[in-house]
Amino acid sequence: MTELVTEEAAAEAKPTLAAARLTGGAALLAVLVTALWGTNPTALKIALRTLPPIGAAGLRFAIAAVGVLVWCRVSGVRVRPRAGEILWLAAIGAFFLVQISTFTLGVYWGTAGHSVVLLHTYPFFVVALAHFLIPGDRASPGRVAGMVAAFCGVLILFLGDWGKWQGTQLLGDGVQLFSAFILGAQVVFIKHAVARIAPARVVLWEMVIGSAGFLLYSLAFENLAGARPSVVSSGVVVYQGIIIGTLCFTVWTRLIRRHAASRVAIFGFVSPLVGVVLSSVVLGEPLTATLLLSAVLVAVGIILANLR
Repeated sequence: MTELVTEEAAAEAKPTLAAARLTGGAALLAVLVTALWGTNPTALKIALRTLPPIGAAGLRFAIAAVGVLVWCRVSGVRVRPRAGEILWLAAIGAFFLVQISTFTLGVYWGTAGHSVVLLHTYPFFVVALAHFLIPGDRASPGRVAGMVAAFCGVLILFLGDWGKWQGTQLLGDGVQLFSAFILGAQVVFIKHAVARIAPARVVLWEMVIGSAGFLLYSLAFENLAGARPSVVSSGVVVYQGIIIGTLCFTVWTRLIRRHAASRVAIFGFVSPLVGVVLSSVVLGEPLTATLLLSAVLVAVGIILANLR
């Protein structure tokens, strides 16, 4: 607890974007978080069988917000934002609303396998934006090569399935790619924010703002009150709220604060590989050669883009 209190005091001291060396423990945490995030599109696809999309987002982040609030209380982190933090937190909340909405709709309209590949192109948007917006986090030739590899992965995914989309799948893929861009911008913005605000408070308020917005929208336009979720869907929402929401978002934000944004983003290579396999095993989605090649290229691109 002393370490956590000390970290909050540091976060509220002079703003800094300095990045610590990525230790083995931090790398292991990043792998664990990204592997768990790889399960999210499949979990969401299951939840959406009996829940409306935006309502499902509101429920899981309401659960996550409670978990983060408990974490803040236990660790002694101040919950109420200071006057100078309100605009930062409002902007983070806006990012969160747009990114989670587009991610959720991308899964709803598309497939879990395509979604996990397309969403995890976000590290390349992090690399590109960090080059201009975070001092000392410059793009190298290796990072450019990684971005090219990932772009080829996305291109193969679209060209390989051209004309094969059914219903709203193409719309879902396009929305998911846009969500990846928003997530990349959000990571860079949060890197600046957590240099000024305790990471746990950032996570808490983005989830409070997000869950409130999602639930209000869903109650007004999706008839969330009339939904009858199955036991499985309810369990999946709880899993998303506690594990993916509370645990993953808290750990990820702390990692971004301590280390270079692009250094942490390298471990995103785990998610598309986990997600593609899981979507096939659990949901029975086609595990095509095109999808596998695309996932591998995106994964390799993430690694290349973050090598020195």
